[in-house]
Amino acid sequence: MQKIWQGVFWKILSCGCFAGINILVRYLSGGSALPLDKPLPIYSIMFFQNILGMLLISIWIWNSSGNINNLKTTKPWLHLLRVVTAAIGIGLMYLSLRYIPVTQAVALGLLAPIITVLGAIVFLKESFNLQRKLAVFLSILGGGLIARPDQALINFSSYSWFMLLPIIAAFLFAIDKLLTRQLLTNNESASALAWYLLTFMTPLSIIPMLYYGWMSPTLTHLPWLLLLGVLGVLAHYAFNKAYAVAEVTFLIPFGAAKIILSIALSYLVFYEIPRSFDIWLGIIFIILSTLVLSLKPLIFTKQRNLATDPNLG
Repeated sequence: MQKIWQGVFWKILSCGCFAGINILVRYLSGGSALPLDKPLPIYSIMFFQNILGMLLISIWIWNSSGNINNLKTTKPWLHLLRVVTAAIGIGLMYLSLRYIPVTQAVALGLLAPIITVLGAIVFLKESFNLQRKLAVFLSILGGGLIARPDQALINFSSYSWFMLLPIIAAFLFAIDKLLTRQLLTNNESASALAWYLLTFMTPLSIIPMLYYGWMSPTLTHLPWLLLLGVLGVLAHYAFNKAYAVAEVTFLIPFGAAKIILSIALSYLVFYEIPRSFDIWLGIIFIILSTLVLSLKPLIFTKQRNLATDPNLG
């Protein structure tokens, strides 16, 4: 159980990093009202994030092990499929953040947990008992109350077809999670998965530049791009560490932390004010989902302690 709750820690850390990435992408792409010398195209942001992230994680792996043996894999095609789905998914999500508020983009991504859970049950044969069903239901309900996807769909005419981008990205992210879990159960390391993702995504992000042309960042962009690279490495590494120690169906409810943190950062940075009542009600449901997951282990621990130490009774 200790390892499982370590997975929860890594999952929430990953959610926090992804929330920070959402904010930076919206700012650098010119999607916010904050002053910016010139907005960068989404493909440029992806390229610089990936290449900086690749350099950072390569230095990290070399300094920690002194060799590249940890990067050897027996599943190259699974890595390639994971990279392609993740690259397209991230590209679509980033593009949606250029035209859609962060809260609505994240809200429409609520399809991802549902698809992921179904995939984990069917393909990974993971357990999905009543406890996990209730926790997933409460977390999705809470996330929906916070982000209000119904309001996003009501305002569909305001954003046109861009509303479809985070929905398609949600399907791709679900596939990415399942492939990640499959690779990790085959003894692939979390750092290797992050390295392969960032390394292969770098050349893929060059492809749009061949069509649209190169745009150089200014000096004011560089600190934010470097921060984006750091957050990208940490987000993917923490994501992989989480799924290395805990099952997909157990971690899904904690993915709602990305919604809460995205909305909090969106409010602090862009002053995009959400509905306070919906937020607090949604947070209550998410907390309940966490309690549902933790209730059974706590009862089990108490019973075990009573069995081993009669004085505790």
